[in-house]
Amino acid sequence: MERITGPHHGFYIASYASETGASTEGYLGYAKICRRRPESYWDANCLVKLCGEGLHADPQHALEEAQQRALEQLRTLLPSPEPAVA
Repeated sequence: MERITGPHHGFYIASYASETGASTEGYLGYAKICRRRPESYWDANCLVKLCGEGLHADPQHALEEAQQRALEQLRTLLPSPEPAVA
């Protein structure tokens, strides 16, 4: 299962959830932060690639966690606002 969202401050997030195949039978989410909207997660030319931190019972929750982590990471890529001049 995959999803592409954006733009988020000019960037796009491509997320993907996959079964782990482990005995826990859970889903793990992955995300990529991209400058341009990709056709799919697999075709995404990204700046940052990350993985979710935990296993989830369904792919939707794995996608949501991966996207949230990407949004948090994206904040570190954005330039700091200029201080106001008095």
